[in-house]
Amino acid sequence: MNRRQFINRSVFAIAGTTLIGCADEKKELFSKNQVIGCFGDSVTASNDGYVKMLQDAVDQSQPNLNLKFLNYGRSSETITGLTEKVHPGPRPFLFDRLDAELKKTPLDIAFFCYGINCGIYGPPSEKLFNTYKKGVNTFLDRMQKEDISVVLLTPPPLALDVVSKVQTNAIDDFGYLNPYPEYEKEVLKEFENIILTTKHASVVHKIDLHTPLFNQRIECYDTDPIHPNKKGHELITSTIIEKIGF
Repeated sequence: MNRRQFINRSVFAIAGTTLIGCADEKKELFSKNQVIGCFGDSVTASNDGYVKMLQDAVDQSQPNLNLKFLNYGRSSETITGLTEKVHPGPRPFLFDRLDAELKKTPLDIAFFCYGINCGIYGPPSEKLFNTYKKGVNTFLDRMQKEDISVVLLTPPPLALDVVSKVQTNAIDDFGYLNPYPEYEKEVLKEFENIILTTKHASVVHKIDLHTPLFNQRIECYDTDPIHPNKKGHELITSTIIEKIGF
């Protein structure tokens, strides 16, 4: 069996387990007819990515639950409100649209996955990390106000070493076209740490996607160091299911 077959089978094998919540808290996370809003950047926004795969998995393994996953991902978006000079126009800022999104459909659970864009591919700084923390806590406070439970997902890695050459177009400023060489190690790893150490009443689960994707980045990324390929989305899906269970 090749790895693709293994991941595909694992997604549905894991999905066939009993519906459970956080093992430490012994809480059941999902119940019938719940709506789950998935907030994130372009990794989340992918039409055929992990959000759709989660929906397909639960529909196959637990159709009686009638869970509905809504994709609220938006390409280029951040929770920091920052934009690099080389970006074509201001990056979308989650909090410019969050209230409007929450009015569309009542949510029971929110998945949160931001970070890859939030440092705008530049060097680390205390100011940047504090801005990221503020964005995370602003989201959590808003969810608490609406009585929405939150699953925090760590941001995916930047797989620069998978790509033979990143096109810089001779641009000097760091950005998505020419990231700071240590962005993965010095920025995204700290974002991962922030997510995994965040404590808030609305958080019911925290899941590390960064580590498995980084460890399997050769298989999970092709020519694009930012966006996982299909195999990467399958790994995201199976990791979520393994950690949460349904």
